[in-house]
Amino acid sequence: MMRTLQAVYHPRNQYILHLDLEAPPRERLDLTQSVKSDPTFREVENVRVMAQSNLVTYKGPTMIACTLQAIAIMLKESLEWDWFINLSASDYPLVTQDG
Repeated sequence: MMRTLQAVYHPRNQYILHLDLEAPPRERLDLTQSVKSDPTFREVENVRVMAQSNLVTYKGPTMIACTLQAIAIMLKESLEWDWFINLSASDYPLVTQDG
C-alpha cells in the first residue's frame, strides 16, 4: 500500500487508507507507523489511516460501505474537494498526476 501511495501522492490531495479486517494487526500498525514517520506526510497532514477496519468482500456491498465510510470522513473534515477515487493496494499508476 505504501508503494502505491508514494506513487500517486500529491500534496494537494487527501488520502484515507483502509486495511481490511483480515489484515494482521502488525500490518495495520506498520502502515500507521509508516505514515506517521514520513516527513512529507507529517508536514502536509493529508494522509490518514482509518481507525475502524471492516471486512471487505470485493465487488460486494462491504466494499461500497467502506467507500461510503471514507467519503463520510472526508465530508466531515472538509467540503473543499471535487473527486474521490477508490484504489486498492494492487493498483499502480502508469503516469504521474502532473504528466
